[in-house]
Amino acid sequence: MGQVLTTFIAVAGTLLGSLLGYRFQKRVADRSERRNAVLAYTSAANEFLRSQHDWWHRQHEEPGGPGHIAARTEAFRIRGLVFQAIQQLHLLVPDAALHSRAEQTLDTISALHRAADREELRALSADARADLNAFVAQASVRIE
Repeated sequence: MGQVLTTFIAVAGTLLGSLLGYRFQKRVADRSERRNAVLAYTSAANEFLRSQHDWWHRQHEEPGGPGHIAARTEAFRIRGLVFQAIQQLHLLVPDAALHSRAEQTLDTISALHRAADREELRALSADARADLNAFVAQASVRIE
């Protein structure tokens, strides 16, 4: 009888340890996926911000010229990457407020190339960076 009880306890302990290990690893993997989704979005958003600046400068240096056309095309390509990153956020981070913040940041960045002058460009850039920083702050709480 003692041997059966010992065997039962050993098997139960092994199963419990396996279950707890699985749950812990799953939680860590999920958090890692959420973190990667947030990082992919911030990376794409920063690259989009850079491309909007480039588009604005090329537009004011040579409107309609090849540099302007190339910068605009690149900005649209990178904007597509930002949309992909937002979709990844929708899949991995179930937080409507965070999705809204990401899309608001995208809208703010999208307006940069329409700035009338350097001062407005600086102001819009500051707004975009503030939105991006607010997104990161909000996401850091959510992915814990």
